Amino acid sequence: MTRLLRTTSLTTLALTGALVLGGCSPDYKDEQPGPVVDRGIDAREYVEDYEQAEFEDQSGSDSTQYSASAPTAGEGESAEPGLLDDNVFVDHGASGFVDADEDARSTFALDVDTGSYSVARTLLDQGRRPPPASIRVEEWVNAFGYGDEAPTDADLAVTAETGTAPSLDDGTQLVRVAVTSRELSQAERPRLNVALVVDRSGSMDIRERLGLVKSSLALLANGLRDDDVVSVVSFEDQARPILEPTPVEDTDAVLDAIDELRPGGSTNLEAGLRLGYEQARESFIEDGANVVVLCSDGVANVGRTGPGSIVDKIQDEGADGIHLVTVGYGMGNYNDHLMEQLADLGDGFYSYVDTFEEAESLFGTELVTTMVPVAAEARAQVSFDPELVESYRLVGYDNRTLADEDFDDLSVDAGELGPGHRATALYEVRLADGVPSGSTIGTAQLAWLSAGDGEEQQAQVDVTSASGHGSPSASFDLAATVADTAELLKGGDPVAERGVALADLTDRAEALAQARVPGAEELLERIRAIARG
Repeated sequence: MTRLLRTTSLTTLALTGALVLGGCSPDYKDEQPGPVVDRGIDAREYVEDYEQAEFEDQSGSDSTQYSASAPTAGEGESAEPGLLDDNVFVDHGASGFVDADEDARSTFALDVDTGSYSVARTLLDQGRRPPPASIRVEEWVNAFGYGDEAPTDADLAVTAETGTAPSLDDGTQLVRVAVTSRELSQAERPRLNVALVVDRSGSMDIRERLGLVKSSLALLANGLRDDDVVSVVSFEDQARPILEPTPVEDTDAVLDAIDELRPGGSTNLEAGLRLGYEQARESFIEDGANVVVLCSDGVANVGRTGPGSIVDKIQDEGADGIHLVTVGYGMGNYNDHLMEQLADLGDGFYSYVDTFEEAESLFGTELVTTMVPVAAEARAQVSFDPELVESYRLVGYDNRTLADEDFDDLSVDAGELGPGHRATALYEVRLADGVPSGSTIGTAQLAWLSAGDGEEQQAQVDVTSASGHGSPSASFDLAATVADTAELLKGGDPVAERGVALADLTDRAEALAQARVPGAEELLERIRAIARG
């Protein structure tokens, strides 16, 4: 391995760690933010040159969990699990229509997770249809951009638009509620204190997923500032510090830490997270962003992960300013449910990385700014006028609902949004007879704690009925088509009986692609992959 390659890996690791450890020394804390330095790291080499270890049945190794699962293995060989083998997904169901006379308010925690869509893309690209339980509709919708403008005078902004629900022919309307957070440039962002927690158990050797983790860390390092601080913790049977809190400018130390990551052993996830939080707390930055980043396949076979153990630690640290971002790797022997739930507990977000290109997008551009909190305990509440609305249905967010009375109680755990985050919620709405077009049928409200001063903030917009002149925007059509595609894959009530056909979804996506709507070509590719499968 060349020194340039080592530098790349170490830099990536340093970048990730910087999010947690930015305050490792008093003198360093007082310095002004420094510039981002291009460290010239060739991050792609880590995954391209990755060499898998021998798969042997070792006592306590994850390999014993999957060595006998692949039917293609020859005598005396061990084999990797197939893409659909030994994965853990949990179906949270789908909400039905709610009578507005009985409950006119719908309240949920804002969520910008996209892991469900990325998992589906991985499977569809390999000719596999994703399991219905893996589909979380809001994560599909939030994986696409809709061009909503970020606010310049507040942390968050909310807009709403209404049109005819394209998957129904009974007059049901569809409301798109769009939430945007203010943007933050590299020069404006505070210093990052990041503790990187890397799973290097035996299962991370499947299909070079640990090599992709190394590439991800290298990409992250290239986007951090010299004065950001990173620490690295690895875990398998036990957890151990690979890199103590270190300024990213010490590139050699960061690269050495990346090089040290090799697979083997079981998965003591609890020990890894506890040590990661210790590192983050040790170098906590009062006016900075403090984050633990977990890179794992979520296959935890050692350590306690149930209530009363690491769960309480994650929630307490999230409330005290150290947030958890989870990044999943690998299909086949993968626990999507655990990775998604850990991020929700830790006031962070969950993403999934399946290719180097996806790692470039997440670790190369998005994480550095979005890990900086803008709005904490963010929640939304849509209130409908029961005299104008007969019933409504929130599409997705099935495991993010809150009690209506908790909207104003910001001590109740909700979601967190970073700079440039966007979240979209869709409602199917059935109006009372005779409601004129353009009538105000409700309000959409946001509530959150400002990360800047901790003050309670709110924003509100009216929700109106459709104008009667077709869809309000291309963004509306794109979001509706994405949601209908996800719901088709998910199946079950209340959408199974609608008879939504792939041919109709293809036509809708093709029309958007021909109109050059950003994201439409990608959606069309997914729909065609579903049809082939």
